Parts: sequence; C-alpha cells; structure tokens
Amino acid sequence: MYLLPVTKPLFDELFQYDDYRRFLGDFFEDQKRKRAAFSHRYFAQKAGFTSSSFCLSVIKGRYNLSSSATEKMVRAMELDPRQAIFFGALIRYNQSKSATEREAAWVAIQSIRRQVEFTSLTLPQQGYFSRWFYPVLRELVTHPAWDGNWITLARRVDPALTVEETREALHNLESWGLIEKTPEGKFRCSSVLLNAEGVPPIALREIRREFLQLGIGALDSKPPSQRFTTFTTLAMSESSYEYALKVLEEARRKIIAKAAGDERVEKVYEMVLQVFPLTKLIAEEKR
Repeated sequence: MYLLPVTKPLFDELFQYDDYRRFLGDFFEDQKRKRAAFSHRYFAQKAGFTSSSFCLSVIKGRYNLSSSATEKMVRAMELDPRQAIFFGALIRYNQSKSATEREAAWVAIQSIRRQVEFTSLTLPQQGYFSRWFYPVLRELVTHPAWDGNWITLARRVDPALTVEETREALHNLESWGLIEKTPEGKFRCSSVLLNAEGVPPIALREIRREFLQLGIGALDSKPPSQRFTTFTTLAMSESSYEYALKVLEEARRKIIAKAAGDERVEKVYEMVLQVFPLTKLIAEEKR
C-alpha cells in the first residue's frame, strides 16, 4: 500500500498546544479535510498499530501513549526532531502523575517555545511582545503632557517602573522604529495603531499572561469605578457561541475606533475579552 506523506501546515502550530490529545484531534481533522483517503485506519496502519481505533481512543482519553507508541506516532506524523521533542514533552506533561515530572516537562515545553519564538519573529516582535509595559510606555511617552522627566514617566505607570527599566524600554522602542523623536525633542508613534494580527500566538503568550495577572491584581487594588469586571456562566449552543464571538469582536473594533479618534487621552487601559468552555461537549458525553 502506498502511504502518502502528511501535510505540514498544522505542525507550524504544534508549539502553541498545551494538550497533546487536542493536537492529535486537530491533526486528524486537518488531514481528513485535505484528502479524503485519510482515516484513523489509514494512520494506524502507517504507524504500525494493530488496532484501527487506537488513535481515536487516545484522543478521547481512554488510553495513554507509551514511549513506543509515541515513537510510532512521531514517525507516522513525520515530525522533525524539535517537533518530536516538544510532542514528547507535551505527552509527559499531560500524562505524568508526579508534580515533579510535570514541572520538568513544562520547563522543557517553555524552553522549546522560546527557541521557536526567537527564530520565527522579527526583532521588534521579539522585544515589543516580551513585556507588558512596552505597549504602555509607547502610549505614555508620545502624550503631549509628558515633559521629559524620566522619574515622572516611570511613576505614571501602574504598577510603577524603575527609571532604568523606562530608559531601556524607550531606547528599544526607538531602535525598533516603533517611536521616533520630533524636531522639538518629543516622541511620536510611527503609526497610530499596532496590529497583532499575523503575529504567531506563541509570541503573545507571555504578554497575555502578564496582562491577565495585572487584571487579577486590579480586582483588589482598583475600586469598581476604575475597572470593569463581569462574569457570566452561560449554557448555549455552538451557534450562540459563534454569535457571541461575532458580537464581542464587533464591540472590540468599535471601541478601538472610538479610542483612536480621541483628541485627549487621559489614561492607558488594557481591554481583555475572554470566552472559554467550562465543560466538555454535552451531546458527546451523552453518547
């Protein structure tokens, strides 16, 4: 039987996954969508598994992957060495019962992600999305109210930065071409808005976590009048979920457009919108 090679594009996103079973599920769906001949039976034969339903059972969480089964998976999926190491670390992280083993696997996962991030991003992306205060300082330093006092600028950020952090950040922003000096010695943005679309999600992973942690801190440090926080637990269909995403994205774009047109800026805010599942698919569980 002639075994077709797997198609590669999904593997570029492998390093974004925290759950190897979800990756395998997406991998099979991706391969089926790209060629009708692909199936669980086809892949099992290519990998050398005796059961045609073995892979599906792994995806559903009924079976774990042993080291020998992992090797077969890696060969059948045609992973390159770094992808194979990451896939193995992901399996150890998901399957290990020991907290020590899980922690070691997570360290390996993060290490590989940093390697991938460094080699796939441009220098401005590597730096700008590395710390939460880069976007904040980019907005503050171009504000007409800043008089050039570094201490004032550092303390205006909340939580406050050191003067050294502030100087280094502005030097980097200028060297990356994200801000520029005017003839009067002030700073201005090279563009009004920076669009993160097209930036690999792995590059945004850490800065998103930092912003979420700042949001958690704001629950205790900021009065309700200075923050907006709401929690709603909903039972809904997939179509309602898609509708929710559409409405939230539309609201986000409208707010961005309104803010971009402000003639007077008084504060820098971070807006975080999240919707995520708290259960597995109910219909699937009934079956």
